[in-house]
Amino acid sequence: MTEGLALFGPVAQDLARVEAELNSEINRDPPEVAGSMADLFAAGGKRIRPALVLLSASCGDYDLARLLPAAMAVEMTHAATLVHDDVIDRSATRRGRPTVAARMGDEPAIVIGDFYFAKAYELAARTGIAEVVDILARAVMDICAGEVRQQSIRYRYSTDVAEYMRRIEAKTATLLAACCEIGALLGGLVDARREALRAYGHELGLAFQIADDVLDYTATEVEVGKPIGHDIVDGFATLPLMLASVRIDDDRRLSEREARDIVDAVRTSDGPQRALEIARDHARAARDQLGVLDGSEGSSTLVALTDYVVTRKF
Repeated sequence: MTEGLALFGPVAQDLARVEAELNSEINRDPPEVAGSMADLFAAGGKRIRPALVLLSASCGDYDLARLLPAAMAVEMTHAATLVHDDVIDRSATRRGRPTVAARMGDEPAIVIGDFYFAKAYELAARTGIAEVVDILARAVMDICAGEVRQQSIRYRYSTDVAEYMRRIEAKTATLLAACCEIGALLGGLVDARREALRAYGHELGLAFQIADDVLDYTATEVEVGKPIGHDIVDGFATLPLMLASVRIDDDRRLSEREARDIVDAVRTSDGPQRALEIARDHARAARDQLGVLDGSEGSSTLVALTDYVVTRKF
């Protein structure tokens, strides 16, 4: 069940249609792959990526029939990245449920992720506009290159902030920027307005991921549906840790006790709050990009999202 549809204002009802169509698409897939993906979708999610496609298009010429396959494609892409991420990170749970890899093993999970990447491109092609496929493909290439880069610095806890920002740009901001650009393209927006929406998505993605990394230290496991301190257990330093000035020796995996002690030290430091201030800076930068738009209900909802991503609790 999609969370918080009211958050998406004028496109909330159409986003529910996207959700229904996604479920129908998955149900038509071979059962060997569909079961696991259906379970992942049933666990819920914010659906912010298809919402960004619809909201960006609503600032121009809004046609749901044209937008529907693109909105489905970006959410399918996101889901496929989650399946692969859980293999790489050896994650046992996501959104409070066993991951595809935990249930079926790494090899089937990788193939299921591959299937749904291909499905995403096929959905994007249904728009009949080659540039939609191009934008999505370039985003996925950036995500993959970023993942390889991230793995190369695993257990390097002394990674600096600039490297962290490059990592989250690839991990999150690239796809959110692509969602906004695809929506702008399909909504007939050009030049300054299309570029502004792409830049908005990029800044929103940075704010979203930093806030998510703060929650990894400050939320509860029930709230986020996965273990707290997940990143440090996996060997990755994120912004709250960097700003907490907690020192860890590089090139080794931490024990569970060490990881718990580090999470406690970060929680009681000013690192999470300082990181959240940086997230708010990026949210403000995203909001500033919207000045070239016409003040429609869609653009007002995009403004509201910049507050949501840095105040959400899960």
